[in-house]
Amino acid sequence: MGQCVVMFLLVRRSGHAFGLLVSRELRQPGSAAQLDRAIAKGAAIAVRPGVYMRARRWHSLSGTDRTLARIYAASLAHPGVVFAAHSAAALLRLPLPEDDLAEVHVVEAPAGAEGLVAHPESAGSGVVARYGLQVTSPVQTVLDMAVLLDQDAALALLRAAIRPAAGPHGLSDEVPLCTKAELLAAAETVAERTGDATPVELAKALVPEVSSLAA
Repeated sequence: MGQCVVMFLLVRRSGHAFGLLVSRELRQPGSAAQLDRAIAKGAAIAVRPGVYMRARRWHSLSGTDRTLARIYAASLAHPGVVFAAHSAAALLRLPLPEDDLAEVHVVEAPAGAEGLVAHPESAGSGVVARYGLQVTSPVQTVLDMAVLLDQDAALALLRAAIRPAAGPHGLSDEVPLCTKAELLAAAETVAERTGDATPVELAKALVPEVSSLAA
């Protein structure tokens, strides 16, 4: 049986997002050897150590979907991690300057984990569930990104958090992730603790949008 066909059968059994396959979950006799042969022949690639995907599927993904696949792979390799910063923003569907992010950002990285960037300063801010994964709260995520991005990119992200993008008829059916007042209050608290007023300045720069419907 061809290696691509073998991988297709293994992936169908995984049940994970993006058809991700976790090597430690292989139970059927010979399946681990089949996976090894698929990797050797280039039919499968490692999204992260121990988590694989059909190579053809990986190469067909957009940059945004590759970022999400890496996040899901990290959640499978390290159950219970809380995603933060860029990874949290991606899961919250906030705009980022780059869409294909090689690193995965978490609040706390397990010892020895590869490709994870830890953000311990984001701990204790509250966690929300997004697509079955744990993510820092929208307010914390926005505040983190306010100091990690340049001003224009940070403002675009902040605006998206309080005003979801309009649909084809000029209206949005998405609920804002947070309000300007919530952002400003949290930013002022952070500024008092850290002395960094950048998030406060960005929150104040947001101009409330007044929308109206044409008669």
